[in-house]
Amino acid sequence: MNIKLSNRLFFRHTRNALLVALALGVVVSLAQIVYDLSSEQRRTDQTVLQVLNTTKESAAQAAYSLNNELALRVVKGLFEYDPIYSAQITDDFGRELASLERPLTKHELSWLGPLIRADQNLYTVPLYIGDGKTVIGEMRVLVDRFLIAQDFLDRAGLVILTGILRNFGLAIFFGVLFYFTLGRPVMMTISSLTTIDPNQPGKTQLNIPPGHSEDELGLLIRKINNILSDFDQTLQQRYLTEEELKRNQNTIRQLNLRLEERVKQRTSELEAANREMESFTYSVSHDLRAPLRTIGGFSNILYDEYAGQLDDQATHYLDRVRKGTQRMETLINDLLKLSRSTRGDLHRADFNLSELFQEIASEYAQDRPERQITQDIAPNVTAYADKRFMRVVLENLINNVWKYTAQTPHPVISFGTTIVNNEVAYYVRDNGAGFDMAYANKLFAPFQRLHSSRDFEGNGVGLATVQRVIHRHGGDVWAEAKVNEGATFYFTLPRPLVDFSHQD
Repeated sequence: MNIKLSNRLFFRHTRNALLVALALGVVVSLAQIVYDLSSEQRRTDQTVLQVLNTTKESAAQAAYSLNNELALRVVKGLFEYDPIYSAQITDDFGRELASLERPLTKHELSWLGPLIRADQNLYTVPLYIGDGKTVIGEMRVLVDRFLIAQDFLDRAGLVILTGILRNFGLAIFFGVLFYFTLGRPVMMTISSLTTIDPNQPGKTQLNIPPGHSEDELGLLIRKINNILSDFDQTLQQRYLTEEELKRNQNTIRQLNLRLEERVKQRTSELEAANREMESFTYSVSHDLRAPLRTIGGFSNILYDEYAGQLDDQATHYLDRVRKGTQRMETLINDLLKLSRSTRGDLHRADFNLSELFQEIASEYAQDRPERQITQDIAPNVTAYADKRFMRVVLENLINNVWKYTAQTPHPVISFGTTIVNNEVAYYVRDNGAGFDMAYANKLFAPFQRLHSSRDFEGNGVGLATVQRVIHRHGGDVWAEAKVNEGATFYFTLPRPLVDFSHQD
């Protein structure tokens, strides 16, 4: 496996080391130069003042005696120091005794002006008589600081160059060292990886380069060898699993064929059962109702037209016949409702359950104006269900409230939601007769009643219908109650993960 030289680790490491070394060498050298230049300026100040102090006595004699010739010799003596390009001696009245000036050399170091204090090139020394208190004149010189900086920078350039070369050499040395200690061993390991057989990776074990058994590279190679062994075992296990999967697929294919046959058979049986149910419903709806209508019709004729010809015993018997036919008619209707609750397709949708509850409760209130029931309905309660079937659920639950609060002085019906086992549960609550929870297991069984028919009418079909509708929606229904303290019916309507109600 070939890797471009510019992409190899040792090359990049060497390149980065070179860049860092060059930058660091330049920065450090410049910092050293700035510091040394500042020190050089201080030494210059000391040197100039020392030169002036050396000639101060001669200049004082010239100023005291107003000797221009002596003053001129002193000024010429100052020019022995090359950085001085202008010198002047004056008396105590400011009269010039001697002055010399030579052309200022033009330098290209004007950018160093702030650093070398180019504006501070004037040095002044007062001249005193023998007592050292009376000023008799002054000696002034101008110094070319750029000349001092130029000489210093000429020497400093060599320092920078040697520093860069030293750092460059160190970077090359460490780059070569990095190549032999890591770059080459890594390339050898990569070359070994190319020899691995993809079908039998565990057969190849990578060798740890000499001197790397205890470092990170040795640890990495050992980990790779462990991974190769584990992968080889996994690969072999996969081959076995694939073989087993193929055998299982054949078995599943055969089971699917058998399942399809069983589904067809069960579908046929279900269709036959549905036809029988249709036939039963038709028989109940027509054949069974026909004789009831006959009995009811003739009983009503006897009661309306011949009641005066019958004695009290016969009238009592006739009245029992009429009430029996009415109960039988009610029982047939309830039986048909229970049958229809488990038939028909579900068409789920989101709708406002509070509005539906309010609508049904208002209809009950209008049909029974003599009953004054306080309604506590939570607003904007929504549900995802079949609205037609949910109307049947709410009608039966509200009918129960109207029925079992008949003997309650101030009846109240409540509707809302609560959280039960991290799931939204809808509830319908009343403060009516309630029931004993010991018999709650019979509550939703068809034709099972927990109260006497003399106290509360009914056939025990309504709650069975409610349970079947809720179960068809994949939910659950239960109740909590106390005798004479009311009852609360809960039901859930979970949203299915996949809704097939609108699919053909």
